[in-house]
Amino acid sequence: MKKIVLVNKSEGNRGANGKKKIYEIIIDGNKVIFSWGKAEESARQTQTKLFSTAWYAEQVANEKKWAKIERGYEVAFTA
Repeated sequence: MKKIVLVNKSEGNRGANGKKKIYEIIIDGNKVIFSWGKAEESARQTQTKLFSTAWYAEQVANEKKWAKIERGYEVAFTA
């Protein structure tokens, strides 16, 4: 299992208060779990996707990671 955590400062009023958004990508075999929300809150939205192979799941997860980096997110850690 592999986990990638990305963070970004929020825009608007929440961003002015220094709060952050978090986006997690968990790769578990041919399954990828995406989770996102406010970093200061434990309740987050999630989406699970199943793929035909583990290789394809990892490719999709990497594409999502780079798309988030292009939108201003930074990798907080990878495990």
